[in-house]
Amino acid sequence: MIYGILGDLEVRDSGGNLVELPRGRARAVLAALLLRANRQLSTTDLIAAGWGTPEVSPAQLHKAISALRKVFLAIDRPDALRTHNRFGYALTASAEDLDMLSFVRFVERADAYRLNPDPEQEIACLRAALALWRSERPLANVPIGAFEGEIEALRRRRKRGAVRLFTLEIARGAYAEASEDLAAFVSEYPEDAQLCRLLMIALYQDGHAEDATAVHERYEDISSSPDVSLRRLAYAMVTRNDEAVARAAGTPLSAAVPQPRQLRPPPPFFVGRSGLLAEVTWLLREPRLPVLAISGPGGMGKTALALRAAHDAAEAYPDGQLWADLRGTTGAPADPAEVLAEFLRALGLPAVPETRRERAALFRSTLADRRVLVVLDDAFDAAQVRDLLPGGGQCVVLITSRRRMPDVAAPTHQVAPLGALDDDTAGELFRQIVTAGNIDLAGEEDAAGEVVRMCGGLPLAVRMAALLRVESFHRSTADLRRRLAAQGTTAFAYGEESLARTLGAGLAPLDDRARRLFLGLGLLALPTFGEWTAAAVLDDPGPGAGEALTQLAAVGMIEPAPGTARYRFHDLTREYARGLAASAPFDGLDGVPARVCAALLSLTRRAQFTLYGEDFDVSHSDVPDVPLPKGDLDEAVADPPGWFELERLNIRAAVSQAASAGRADLCWDLAVSAHEFYAIGAYFDDWRVTHEIALAACRRAGDRRGEGIVLTMLGQPPLVASGSPGVSGVPELETAVRLLGETGEAHGRAVAQRTLANALRRRGELSRPLSLFTEALVHYQRSGDLTGSQQTLRFIGQTHLVRGDPASAVAVLREAEKIARAGNQARVLAPTVYWMGQARLALGDLNAAATAFDEVLAASPPDSGVAHAYALHGLGDLALALGDPVAARDRLEKAEALAHDGPDVALEGRVCLSIAALEESLGRHAERAVALLRALEPIRASGATYLEVQAQAELASTYDRLGDADAAAAARDRVTELYARGDVPVLDRLFVSS
Repeated sequence: MIYGILGDLEVRDSGGNLVELPRGRARAVLAALLLRANRQLSTTDLIAAGWGTPEVSPAQLHKAISALRKVFLAIDRPDALRTHNRFGYALTASAEDLDMLSFVRFVERADAYRLNPDPEQEIACLRAALALWRSERPLANVPIGAFEGEIEALRRRRKRGAVRLFTLEIARGAYAEASEDLAAFVSEYPEDAQLCRLLMIALYQDGHAEDATAVHERYEDISSSPDVSLRRLAYAMVTRNDEAVARAAGTPLSAAVPQPRQLRPPPPFFVGRSGLLAEVTWLLREPRLPVLAISGPGGMGKTALALRAAHDAAEAYPDGQLWADLRGTTGAPADPAEVLAEFLRALGLPAVPETRRERAALFRSTLADRRVLVVLDDAFDAAQVRDLLPGGGQCVVLITSRRRMPDVAAPTHQVAPLGALDDDTAGELFRQIVTAGNIDLAGEEDAAGEVVRMCGGLPLAVRMAALLRVESFHRSTADLRRRLAAQGTTAFAYGEESLARTLGAGLAPLDDRARRLFLGLGLLALPTFGEWTAAAVLDDPGPGAGEALTQLAAVGMIEPAPGTARYRFHDLTREYARGLAASAPFDGLDGVPARVCAALLSLTRRAQFTLYGEDFDVSHSDVPDVPLPKGDLDEAVADPPGWFELERLNIRAAVSQAASAGRADLCWDLAVSAHEFYAIGAYFDDWRVTHEIALAACRRAGDRRGEGIVLTMLGQPPLVASGSPGVSGVPELETAVRLLGETGEAHGRAVAQRTLANALRRRGELSRPLSLFTEALVHYQRSGDLTGSQQTLRFIGQTHLVRGDPASAVAVLREAEKIARAGNQARVLAPTVYWMGQARLALGDLNAAATAFDEVLAASPPDSGVAHAYALHGLGDLALALGDPVAARDRLEKAEALAHDGPDVALEGRVCLSIAALEESLGRHAERAVALLRALEPIRASGATYLEVQAQAELASTYDRLGDADAAAAARDRVTELYARGDVPVLDRLFVSS
C-alpha cells in the first residue's frame, strides 16, 4: 500500500518506508486529491481544501502542486498526478495503492456476498475492510475542513460495515469475538443505539448479563434521546427473558414471524449524491422522525437513492422491509386499500379485512412492536400515503414523490429536492454502464462527453443513453450523439422505459391552465421565468398565472432558479415541452413568444424610466405596454438595477427571439431600453450583441427609425470607452442622424447628434462637435429630456476644456451640475463634478478643485471600482498641482490599477498621461516616456484618437530631451498621420508638428 488516509496521512515508497511529506497547505492538497482519487478536482476545490477559502491566488496552488510532484517522483510515480487544462488536477491510484479504495472494494465484495448469501465470505471481506483503518478518523493529521462531509461519509461507511459484521458474527454465535471489537466501537460511538444493542446481546449471550445491562446504563446516562427498544431489551436481560433477547438478536426460539424482504434490488450503478445518500441512510439507521420524503423532478434518481439507502440501512430493520410502487405519475395511482392488503399478507395475515379503515387499523396494530422499513415509491400526494403510515413505534416510512409533502399526518424530514448531476458525475455514470457492457470508450472521450452534456445531468437520460450505446455496440458514440441531437427527447427510450413518458407523467395531475402554461413556456428562449412570464403566456395578469406556475413547480415540471424568485426548465424538459406544443390542442400558442417579449419590454421600460424619472436617451417603438401583475411591476420600480440583474439573460434571449419572429419593433426597443443597465453593470458584451441583433432585424424589416436608434446606441461613450468591437463610428452615426431626421424622430436625432459629436471629438475634432452638441441640446430641451440635456452640457464643457478654454468649461458645467443636483441624479452628478474639478484645476483654482474631487471621492467608495478611480485620478492631478509628488504618485498608481481592472480603458490611458506629467515635473524623462508608452495601449483600445495624439506629441517632446531624434520624428509623424486619417480640420489640430 502506497497511500494511506484511513488514519494519519502517509505515503510509502516501494520498500514500505515512510516518505517525508510537505507541510502545511501542500499536505492538505494531497489529502484532498487522495480523498477523491481518480476524479478531477477543480482548482477552486483544491484551493478551498488547502487554504480554507477560494479567495487565494492560483499561484499558491501551483507551488503546492510542485511540492507534491517531488513526492511522487520520490516514490517512482511521476505520472500519478495529472493536469486537466483549464480545470484542475486528478491523482490516479488503484485499490492496491490506496487504503481507502481497498476498503471500498472489500465492502462492495461483502455487499455482493450479501445479495448472493455467503456469510463466511461476507464476514471475511468486512474483517479485511475494517482492518485497513489505523484510527477512527481518516486524515487525522491533516486539517481539511472543505472535505469534512466526505470524511464523515467514510466514517459512516466504516460504522455500517462494522454493524453488519457484528450482526453476522452474533447470528453465528461468535459472541466473545464480536463483543471485544464491539466495545471499541461503542467507546467511539457511545450514543449509537444499534451498536449498544449489539454489544448488549453479545455480552448477554456470552454469559455476561451484568456487563450487558451496564452498557445500557452508560447509554442512558449520556444519550440525549434514549432508545425505547433498547430499554425493553435491558429489561428483558434483567428479568432473564431469553426469548425476548433472542428475538432482538434475530434468532427467535419459537416459530418465525414473517419478515418480508420486499425491496427491489439496489441500482447496479449509482454515482454522486454521496451527501444525500449519507443523510438518508443515517436517518434510516438513527431515526429521529417516522417519515422521510425524497422529492424531485421525474428522471432525477429519487427511486435509485431510496433503494440504495434502504438497502444500506436494511439491517437496522430486522422485522422486514415493505415496498410499494404507488404509481403516482401514471394516471392510475395505486389504491391505498389494495396496498394495505398486500402489506398485511406479507406480514403473515392472510385474513385481510374488507374495508380500508379496518385494514389501516390492523396494519398499525401489526407493526406496533416491530421494526419495519416501509418504502413508498412514486407517491401522488399526502392523501395517498396517510393510511400506509404505521402508528408509531420503531418503524420508518421512506417516500419518493415529485412533489413535496408538508401535509403528511406525521412528523416528516424533507430531504433536499434532487437536482441534476454535474458533468463529471454524469460522465462517470455513463462510463460505468457502458464499460459494464464490455464497450471500450477509448478514443471516443469527446463524443461521450457531448452525449453526457446532451443529457443535462438527468440520471434517467444518462442511463438510457448509456444503454442505447451498449445496445448498439457496433455503432460509435458519435453516431449516438447524432441520433440524440436529431430526435431529441423521443430518442431517449430503452425497453419499456421512455424519457418522454416519464416527463409527460408530470402533466397528468395538472389542470388545463397549467398544461397550457407548460407548453407556452416551452416555446420561449428565456432561461428563467416568473409570474409575469406566466401572465403573458396565459394572457391573464390575474392571480391564476401564479397558481398555474406553482402547480408546475409542485410536480417538478419546472425547478426554482438558485438565488432568485424565478423558475427554470431542465434542458430536456424544455425540449419536451417545445415538441409537445407543436401538436397541442390549445389555440393561440403561436402568439406566446411575442406576448412574452412585449411583457418583458413593458417591465424594462418601467425600470429604465424609474432610473432617471424620464426616458433618458431612449426613444421607444409603437409597441404598447401590456397589463402585468402588480408584484412584478413593483419589483422593477423598487430596485431597477437589481431587477435587471434577475432579467438580464432573459432580455438578451428575448431580443434574439423577437428578431427570429420578425418582430423588429420588439427587438430593437428591448435592446435600447436595456442599454443604460448595460452601462451601469458594465455588460458591454450583452450591449453589443443585443444591438447587433436588433440592427440586423431592423435592416431586414426596413425599419429605418429603429435602425437609426440602434446605430446611435452602438456609439454611446461607455460602450466605446470599453474598447468593445463593432461600435458605431462617425459614418454609422452620420447615417443615424440622417435616418432619424428623415423619419421625424426629434428626440432620437438629438441623441444621435450628441453621440456623433462625441465620436468626432474622440478623433480630434472640436469645432464641429460643439456645433452638434449645441443643436442636440435644443432638441433635448424641447423634448423634455432633462438628463439628456445635462449630459450634453457636460460634453460641451469637456470640449471647451480640451480646447484650452477652462473658463467657458466652468460656466457650462455649472449649468449641468445644477440640473443634476435638482434631479437628485447621483449617477450623472459624479462625472459632472469630476470634470468641474478638472476645469477648476486648469484655471488654477485649487481650492475649488479640491472641493469637487473630495465630493466625487465621498460619492465613490473604494468598492465602487471605476468611479473610485476617477476620484483618485482627480486627487492625484490636484496633488501634482500642489507640488506633492509623493501623494500624487500614490493616488495615480491606485487609480491606474482600478482603471485597468475596470471597463473604462480610456480612463486608464488618461491616468497614465497624468503619471507622465508627474515624471516630467521630477525631471525623469526616461520614466515619462515609459508612462506615455504605457498609456498608448488602453488609449488605442478605447478609440480615443485625440488622447493618442496628445500622448504622441508628448512622446516627441520627451524623445527630444532624451536626444533620440529618430524616435521623436516617428512620434510627430504619427501625430500627422492620426490627424490626416480623421480628416481633422487644421483649426482643431492642437498638437502641430514643429
